Amino acid sequence: MERIEHKSWEGDGLKLVYDEGDWVIGIKNYKVANDIENLKELERHLLTDESFVLLKGNCLLVAKDESDESMTFSRMEEGKVYTINKGIWHTTIMEKGCKMILIERSSTSMENSELCALTEEEISSIRAYLR
Repeated sequence: MERIEHKSWEGDGLKLVYDEGDWVIGIKNYKVANDIENLKELERHLLTDESFVLLKGNCLLVAKDESDESMTFSRMEEGKVYTINKGIWHTTIMEKGCKMILIERSSTSMENSELCALTEEEISSIRAYLR
C-alpha cells in the first residue's frame, strides 16, 4: 500500500480522482461546455452542497436565487474554497486553461439534481458581467 497517493488529470472536463466513502474529489478542467459561448443552463443538487477550489485560470461562479430570480456572480480566486449550498441553482463558466478541484458527496447524481434552462436575458446579463 502506498503511503502517499497522488492523482492528476490533464484531460477536458471532470474526472473523479478520489472516491472513498461519503465524499468524492474531482479535478475539473476547462471543457467547451463550460465556456461562456455554450452557456445554456444551471444545475442544482437537492441533497448536498458542492465545493470548488480554483487552482489556476479564470472561472466565474454563477448562482441564482429561486425566490426572486436574482443572480450572484463571483470571480473565483485561486486557493479559496467556494461552496454552493444544496438547492441553489449554479454553474461554473471557465476560460481555456482553467483547472479546479470539485468536492461533493459521492451520492450526488442527476437522479437527485435538476437542470434549469437560462433565458436569453439571463445569458446576456452574465455575458455583460464578464465584459
